[in-house]
Amino acid sequence: MISFSPLTNAGDVLPILSRIGIFGGATEFQQEEIFRWLEVGIVHEGQYIFQKGEEPSHIYIVKRGEIELLIPGADVTIQKKRLGVGECFGQVALMSMNRHAISAVASENSEVIVLSRRSLHQLRHEDIELFALLIMNIARELARRLTYTDEMLLNSFHQREEMAGVPFSGK
Repeated sequence: MISFSPLTNAGDVLPILSRIGIFGGATEFQQEEIFRWLEVGIVHEGQYIFQKGEEPSHIYIVKRGEIELLIPGADVTIQKKRLGVGECFGQVALMSMNRHAISAVASENSEVIVLSRRSLHQLRHEDIELFALLIMNIARELARRLTYTDEMLLNSFHQREEMAGVPFSGK
């Protein structure tokens, strides 16, 4: 299990926040407010951050290293995506209030910044405008991921059609 501790050096993190989609549009003051709620943790190569079926507890941001998102199945595990510095994960399960549908594992020694579910709920009571901005940005990111998933499915369909020698009808 990964342990998290409060971030202490704003100078290391604040420049990264403006490049992260879920913090887009936040003013400098709001970024400083967000910083108060963030924690950091070290993840060693091969260590799972979470596994499919676990309860979601955080939104994760890659600060250093690389994280693999995996879709484990009964007979095969599919690599969904590799994430690098500044990319987020975990928000789908956290927002949907469902268990994780994927697993996340460090493909190298990494450092992750996290925003806990508890912190997100506390933020809702302390700064509703900042909370609304974060939720809107998370919704935008989820919509982008849905589009990405649709494209993956369509490409997979086209590949199967081509392998079978069936022309795509476009319907």
